[in-house]
Amino acid sequence: MARTDRSSEAAIRADLEEFWKGFSFPPDRRAHWEFASRRYQPILDFLATSPPGPDSRVLDLGGGLGGLAVALHARYGGHYDLADGVPPPEGTEAHLARYGIESFRAVRFDRPETFEALPGGYDLVLFVEVLEHLLQDPLPVFRRIHDQLRPNGRLLLTTPNLARLGNRWKLLRGKTVNESGRFPQDGSLSFGHVIEYTLDELDYLLGWESFVRERSRVVQHVPNAHPTRFQLAGVPWLNTVLADRLRLGDDLVALYRPVARPEPPRPRPGRI
Repeated sequence: MARTDRSSEAAIRADLEEFWKGFSFPPDRRAHWEFASRRYQPILDFLATSPPGPDSRVLDLGGGLGGLAVALHARYGGHYDLADGVPPPEGTEAHLARYGIESFRAVRFDRPETFEALPGGYDLVLFVEVLEHLLQDPLPVFRRIHDQLRPNGRLLLTTPNLARLGNRWKLLRGKTVNESGRFPQDGSLSFGHVIEYTLDELDYLLGWESFVRERSRVVQHVPNAHPTRFQLAGVPWLNTVLADRLRLGDDLVALYRPVARPEPPRPRPGRI
């Protein structure tokens, strides 16, 4: 049952603090999850006009420990599955279930056929801050997500905005917008931001896999764990209606719905 008092950022943090207590991880990982949670309040607010209901089935795809699923469950209720390449720590199944995450499913984004093991029939798939880390073609992933949704289901996708104000300023000065640490030096598969997208690119690529954007926002988050006063002052301005229209904020938040696939399948698209 959703808790209607869980609507503020402080309440979200209180839920997450209790959730994180169920895991043992080093301080740097705890700091990572805490910083990532700054995105949750705008996502919850964005979904407020069409939220998951108490009976909704939701897949948190690439959700790590499932913090966003915990926040959504606290506010709206529903039934949540977590799917990722790295499973939660052993022995935490009961703890996850206490916060609404009913199962974990192993998937690999470089092998989208592993999505076939998912039960399907989801009302909502969360694909939050994952796309920019994929080294491979995203189209097969979008295709598999389409397969997992009910006909009236939705895909919530968030990813960094390539056209954000900071990137435009870098390009004007002849600087790269590519992340310096995007390719790991230790041989791990934890890539940084290998590629980022504009909203038009997302619409184009998802359109080829039979998705239509219903609505979107361009959100500006607090940019780092230790922001300057100037950066903090810019956050409210970059969340105005004008900044949204100009797509100046640092994160794209978009809701897509699946539509019928054409017959025969269309040829593969190129870059726009």
